[in-house]
Amino acid sequence: MSKNTSPTLRLIDRWKVLDMLGISESTLERLMVREIDFPLPRRISSRTVRWVEHEVQAYILSLETVDYFGQTG
Repeated sequence: MSKNTSPTLRLIDRWKVLDMLGISESTLERLMVREIDFPLPRRISSRTVRWVEHEVQAYILSLETVDYFGQTG
């Protein structure tokens, strides 16, 4: 029996996206317009959009890591 390796498809609202990223609504809107790699939401109905959770998680993991303390080699 083989394991299913595809991610679970879970749709999340903008509030969950904001919480996952720790950003404001205006920053989310800016990311949607300016950041080519930011995942696009899916339209659920005429007034409702949702993001695919694993796409948001992948975006987070793709962000540049930062040496917060600026230590060198």
